[in-house]
This record gives sequence, C-alpha cells and structure tokens, in this order.
Amino acid sequence: MPAPFRFEHTFRASSPAAIFAVYFDDAHRDEQDRRVDVARREILEDVDGPRERRRTSRVFPRRQLPAIVRAIVKGDLSFDETIVWTKADDTIDFDIQPRLLDGRAHIVGCYTLRSTGLGAVHRLYEGSVTVGTRLIGGRIEKAIVDDLTRSIAISVTCTQEFIDRAKAAS
Repeated sequence: MPAPFRFEHTFRASSPAAIFAVYFDDAHRDEQDRRVDVARREILEDVDGPRERRRTSRVFPRRQLPAIVRAIVKGDLSFDETIVWTKADDTIDFDIQPRLLDGRAHIVGCYTLRSTGLGAVHRLYEGSVTVGTRLIGGRIEKAIVDDLTRSIAISVTCTQEFIDRAKAAS
C-alpha cells in the first residue's frame, strides 16, 4: 500500500509566479541541492513551452546505502526526476523513479501554489511513495517519506531566502 505524504507551507511572496521564478533559477537549484546533500544533478531534458515546462534530471545524493544493505538491495540512492509545471494551474507534477530495487520504488506528487492574500502564497506538496517489495517495502516507504520530510524543511528555508533576496534586489 502506498505511503502518502503531505507538506504545506506559506511563503512570503508576491505571487506564485515569484516562487516559480526562484524554483527554476539555476543558482537556487544548485544551492538547494547542496543543502540537501545532492552530489550532482544531470539535466537530461529541459523544455520550456508556452503552456508547460518539463524537466528531467538524474540526481545523485551524497549519502549511500549502508554496506550491509548494499549487499542485499540492488541499486543505489540515485533517482530520475521528471517535473512538469502546468503554468496556467500553478502546479508541478513530480514523477520520481529511484534506481533502488530495480525500479520497484516510485514517488509521485503534485506541488500546488495558491495566493492567500497580500504577500503570501500557500504551497501544498502531496503525493505517495510506493515500494513493491514484500516484507520490507513498508519500511522503505517510511524511510523515503522521512527523508522527504527532512529535505522539504531544508528546501523551504532555501526557497524563502531566495525569494527574500529577489525582493530586496528589486
């Protein structure tokens, strides 16, 4: 059974467009990756059209599986991430394919921004983690959700700092 996740945050920002401008800023992406311990990210595709923007990346975290787990589990902690920003809806759909467990792990989610008032934008990021492995699948799903929880908290801080700097510069 998939493990759901849901993260909410309100940014100090003028509009969803201000957040998306930061979200797709290369310097922001690089800083956020550094803070969440991503060793490197390879952009495989980045197509920005009038209605949507689609970006696919291969991501390599710094951390690795413990040696005892590497002996049992095939793959590593790298993953392929495809995001599709539907501009008119202020949403990003995520499809994350961990390379762990020969593709039996899958993360899907939706990142939605809504203006809530003067200078505030609410972000809802929700989805699920599925690991199709008997006996240990649920524990792996929980570990992935726990890691997402940690990473999202760091990402929120990084994003707000970039929004604040962009406001100060304008």
